[in-house]
Amino acid sequence: MTTVARKPDTLQRIGEAQAAAEPVLGGGPLWAGRRRAALERVLALGLPTRRDENWKYLNLRALEKRSFAPAIPALPGEADLLARLVPLEDVSRIVLVDGRLAPGLSTAGLPDGVRVTALEHAFADDPAAAAARLATPGGGPDDRFALLAEAFAGAGLLLGITGEIATPLYVVHVQTGHAGAAVHARLAIDMAPKSRAVLVEHFVSMDGAASLYNLHAEVDVAAGAALEHYRVQQLDVAAALVETLTARVAASGSYRQHGFPLGAALARTGFRLELAGPGAEGVINGLFLADGQREVDLYTLVEHVQPHTRSEQVFRGIATGAGHGAYNGKVIVHPGAQKADSSQSSRNLLLSPGAEIDARPQLEIHADDVKCSHGVTIGSLDPAQLFYLLSRGIDRATAQGLLTFAFCEDVLATVRLPALRRHLEDAVLGRLPDRDVIKEFV
Repeated sequence: MTTVARKPDTLQRIGEAQAAAEPVLGGGPLWAGRRRAALERVLALGLPTRRDENWKYLNLRALEKRSFAPAIPALPGEADLLARLVPLEDVSRIVLVDGRLAPGLSTAGLPDGVRVTALEHAFADDPAAAAARLATPGGGPDDRFALLAEAFAGAGLLLGITGEIATPLYVVHVQTGHAGAAVHARLAIDMAPKSRAVLVEHFVSMDGAASLYNLHAEVDVAAGAALEHYRVQQLDVAAALVETLTARVAASGSYRQHGFPLGAALARTGFRLELAGPGAEGVINGLFLADGQREVDLYTLVEHVQPHTRSEQVFRGIATGAGHGAYNGKVIVHPGAQKADSSQSSRNLLLSPGAEIDARPQLEIHADDVKCSHGVTIGSLDPAQLFYLLSRGIDRATAQGLLTFAFCEDVLATVRLPALRRHLEDAVLGRLPDRDVIKEFV
């Protein structure tokens, strides 16, 4: 009788990978204990499944086939890296290669008021301070990949900002192409009271990177501070990205995020925004493209905890080919959060019969003096608009292309950095049907 060896399941592979990585992850006994506790919770709870409410739109089988073993960083050539970056002028570039700070590829001098610490250095110099700053994830389904990042904690960045930073900060996440490997990274951003900054995060791949990028990021916006946060994801089509993001905004603080998941075979972002102080503001804009067989899954949870808080969400999605996109957004107005003002808008465009988009805005209100609204549409191009262009002598292909690009402009128009906006417009145009026709008119 022939015995067929059974392949190890996902949780077994995670346990084996973490055991192999632990000796080199750093942080001493304190972090070894935190990682061990996180690993035990992951192994006991398992990864999310489609039975979990906020993961039901994602094909998790494809994700479970990925390796969770940490990648070994390999520095790319500077010329190869620069060819993939946004040509931003007067910026301070901070480069992470497979989650680890790469000083040789980063800007030599940073502006006054910007403090950058590689997580591995924090582990070596003061592991207790790093432990105090980085939150311990919970055990809910939305925290499982954050627990995974905790179990492999050893790479990442602590970014502190004080005062008003005149030039943008440009954080580049580089995936170097270790097939069958994973990047588990942490990012913590601290905005001091009344500080101001513009931050551009950019995810790029080198040499067709096919690994999994698992990021757990935390943003803390103190009282009166303001952060304009652009997040551009252009990983290779073979890559996978799972992000667990949290942002907390104190009294009279402002946090504005602009998300552009334009790459990766599978991209999942879970984002929790807490408006924790009176007068706090949070704005989330997003534009995703799901083409080919790509999957894009966006989940947002906005919590109005204090009175006179405001949130706004504007999402635009396009799916073509056999692509699948999803936006699942929930707003909770807690008791006592009177005068809360919240709006959600999700408009989605299907450009081919095999494409699919799911959209689910939700409201949960526990206060009686609030202003909340949401709206969602999923469909094809507006026949009336198309007819109008055709009636003026524009051919069908050109008319369809122009309307599609105009649909994207709702979000692209919110980008205040001209070079970044041009980069995003080119990236979007390059992925749309009839791209050559559209370029003649824009």
